[in-house]
Amino acid sequence: MIIRKIEAKPKRTTFRVAAYARVSTNKEQQEESFETQKTAYQKLIEETEGWEFAGIYADKARTGTKVKNRPGFQQMISDAEQGKLDIILVKNIARFSRNVGNCQEYVDRLKANNVTVIFEKENIRTDDPTSNFQLALLGAISQDESNSIGLNRRWAYQQRFANGDYNIGSNRILGYDGVDGKLVPNQDAWIIREIFERYVAGESYSGICRALAEKGAKTLRGGKFTVEAVRYILSNETYVGDKHLMKQPPTDYLTHQPMKRSDYKDYYLTDDHEGIVSRELWDQAQAIKKGFKDNLKNGVLGAGEHHFLYGKVFCGECGAPFVRRTLKTKGGVYYKAWNCRERQKGQKGNGCRCRLISEESLIDEIVKALGWETMDEGRFNREVSRVLVSDDDVQVEC
Repeated sequence: MIIRKIEAKPKRTTFRVAAYARVSTNKEQQEESFETQKTAYQKLIEETEGWEFAGIYADKARTGTKVKNRPGFQQMISDAEQGKLDIILVKNIARFSRNVGNCQEYVDRLKANNVTVIFEKENIRTDDPTSNFQLALLGAISQDESNSIGLNRRWAYQQRFANGDYNIGSNRILGYDGVDGKLVPNQDAWIIREIFERYVAGESYSGICRALAEKGAKTLRGGKFTVEAVRYILSNETYVGDKHLMKQPPTDYLTHQPMKRSDYKDYYLTDDHEGIVSRELWDQAQAIKKGFKDNLKNGVLGAGEHHFLYGKVFCGECGAPFVRRTLKTKGGVYYKAWNCRERQKGQKGNGCRCRLISEESLIDEIVKALGWETMDEGRFNREVSRVLVSDDDVQVEC
């Protein structure tokens, strides 16, 4: 038998020590500034015998409950797990985390890598066997404090909103400038009016986007308008002079997800500021949007961007709406076509037998029936009530 003596690893006499600092940017005054914390920690570590300065990890964040928004914290955990740290100094538990679960999770991960966390204010070292109980208790208190802060802030918002008092915010809204706390139309207001007027006149979202691009209109960030941007503008009550406050339920202070079952009150302020579009134009646009929504729900419209023919073309045989499809020729060329919604059931022998017609042919036949030279989408939406497609003809009703 061969006996081999295993030498004990020498105890470390010098510890690599780092510190973690965090300042909430939503507070105007802090007990200590960011730089003050960092300077104080560096001095403390360098002047302590047996400690070797290993850096300062820091975050400026609005919340201590969401780790993914704290890059400094994430880097510290990564370096610790790579064996670069032995001790981490933190002023208190709240600076480390206000989420009990996260606090214990990261402390355990650090302990598994032989890294000790020292919480100065609470005088807790995680290499102490009793630290888990103390952390759980004090962490719960810190988490409850975070919740209390959120509830107080929410109450303050509710009181301000009830009095019609709100902040415009740092993010401007297209078509408006903030002047002395009020929204005032600016040189881009014409873009908003153009969008509403074209929409009420019957133009599609994509058609409006093309028209705005031709006129050189830009979004707030200087880009081209998208369907989503136009859709948002048409739904924004700010442009008629109103303001809807607290539209969404408050967010959970831990998950940061909307609390859908929360009992909260929203506030709608009518004629809060000067509108860019008239009340009549706004109401017309909302009525059209509601009509589209109802047609979508009833299966008259397809999902996604609405083609100008949607809701206008119906089957002359059974009366069901026509729907738009993408098909492919034998040569592999894709094209758009329309057919009765009930046609798909025909494969089982009980669907509508009305013909399928290519989009190009359908538009040509509509133009011919109207006696027009070319298709005018806006005029079509204004003047045509519906189009009936049968096997042998296309009838247009105005």
